[in-house]
Amino acid sequence: MISAFSFLPEPWPPWLKRSVAFVIDRVTAIHRLNQRYQTQGFAGLSPEQFTRQFIAQFNLQISCQMPALPTNGPLIIVANHPFGGLEGVVMAHLLAQQRSDVKILANRMLGIFTELSDYFIYTNPLKAGASGNLSSLKTALAHLKTGGTLLVFPAGRVSYPQGTDNAVLDHRWHRSVAMLAKQSQAPIISCFISGQNRPGFYLAGKLWYRLRMILLVRELLVSNHKSFSVTFSQPIQELLPVADHHNTDLLQLVTYLQDPAYQQHWPTEESQPEQALAPAQAKATLSAELAALPEGQKLAQFKHYSSYYCSQAQCPSVVEEIRLLREANFRLLDEGSGKAQDGDQFDQSYTHLLVFDHQAERIIGAYRMGQTDNLLQQSGIAGLYLSRMFDFSSQFINQQQPCLEMGRSFIVADQQRSFHGLLLLFRGIAAFVSQFPRYRVLYGTVSLSRQYTPLSVSLIQKFLTQPDANVRAKLPFSHPVHPALAEYLARQPRDIDSLDWLVRQIEPDGKGVPVLVRQYHQLGARFYCVGIDPNFAATPGLLLSVDISQAPEKLQKLFFADLLPVYKQRVSDAALLQGAPST
Repeated sequence: MISAFSFLPEPWPPWLKRSVAFVIDRVTAIHRLNQRYQTQGFAGLSPEQFTRQFIAQFNLQISCQMPALPTNGPLIIVANHPFGGLEGVVMAHLLAQQRSDVKILANRMLGIFTELSDYFIYTNPLKAGASGNLSSLKTALAHLKTGGTLLVFPAGRVSYPQGTDNAVLDHRWHRSVAMLAKQSQAPIISCFISGQNRPGFYLAGKLWYRLRMILLVRELLVSNHKSFSVTFSQPIQELLPVADHHNTDLLQLVTYLQDPAYQQHWPTEESQPEQALAPAQAKATLSAELAALPEGQKLAQFKHYSSYYCSQAQCPSVVEEIRLLREANFRLLDEGSGKAQDGDQFDQSYTHLLVFDHQAERIIGAYRMGQTDNLLQQSGIAGLYLSRMFDFSSQFINQQQPCLEMGRSFIVADQQRSFHGLLLLFRGIAAFVSQFPRYRVLYGTVSLSRQYTPLSVSLIQKFLTQPDANVRAKLPFSHPVHPALAEYLARQPRDIDSLDWLVRQIEPDGKGVPVLVRQYHQLGARFYCVGIDPNFAATPGLLLSVDISQAPEKLQKLFFADLLPVYKQRVSDAALLQGAPST
């Protein structure tokens, strides 16, 4: 029989256990479950037969693209707990198709299903420090260390409405998940199970939280024809070097971020046939134009690489080559214009910073810099490229002091894994602002390629941006925010390492936060908002500003090198001339 009798304390006299079990069975409807158990022939089945029969008898409609699990070695599966019972049976069925060593860390009340006892390691998740819980964790760890598969519902209880919007979510997961993973060195697969119980179930839980436990069997009995989806992540091989609770919060969040309702796609743009790329400029011409620049426009050098700045009037062939290389490299990120080269009228009025390889006589990277004091004087706010993407008030920093508007950056594909290209770009910027110390502030956008999912861009926006009343995107990026993200951000800091870890789990190719975002974050940048650039293949751009003079000393030494004492003195002199306190 299925009865509460099986999990009541052993020392109780039999008559007392029978009496209490009789009451519990009827209050919770276990007696009705027992009737079904008896009439449908569940008794005595093997675990595999039991789960298969359970799914068939309840006619559960399960949508699942089951990934290929690692065939051997320890493995932890973590999942949310929306129903409180049936998902354990379903997950055991799914996992057992690939692994014969599945164990489930489960509520001891599931001991009523004796046919499934081989699957379960019993615990009491509702009571921290309950007798037997430590023993259960030791058993689970021993199972993992012998190469077994462990399924855990770390909430330990059924999901329930939370937060101001009453979203149905798991209770905060128990940190033992991260502890088990670290001690066993087991990869983790997170699994999101969609679906909810009936509204009355949650209403009863609001009246008294223990009613959720009492009503679970009744919810199970009305599960006929229930439809839900099961979504698996790729194996998570590493956790962050942070506290177990922090890692467990990340695992809980990344599980909910697999919710198919939040897996949006970029709108399909009406594509035009790509034009053939413009012809490359003659190498000798590039070298000659750069050699003709005034000595001060050579900014930095490392081995056979140098960084320069120039105008289009000074180096027309160099700028033509930059426009070609922009288009070629932006196409690799689905950001190309589709034209023969990437260029516009702003190339004439902006300053071009580039890194040149003298050995190969080619440009390996570039930045476009707008000197805002000059541009505003010449053309007003329309002279700034980003005024086409953002509405700037007169109080925004680009109109309060001279700034450099940075954009259109690239490093050629075969140099992107090399540090010196990006380093020389930033050393070039440092040398430029050292020559012109009035430009203490850089601002601009970092393109968030559409090769990132909208969900990843949404995470970058939520983790990094601090909205400012003085700027707004003309075409804002928007994406629904999962309530689990708000719960996470209320518990944990918005640090970039956690963001990078989350993005790596979401992106199919495992890429993290863009390198430039990390670089600016290390410099102490402020991030404002994300806008869509209709003039750049509808690419989302993350608007930021950074005060170079306030960057961390370590990075100032890296980028300014020997120029740092000179730069600091020039900034100090400029501040004194303006009547401002010396920095």
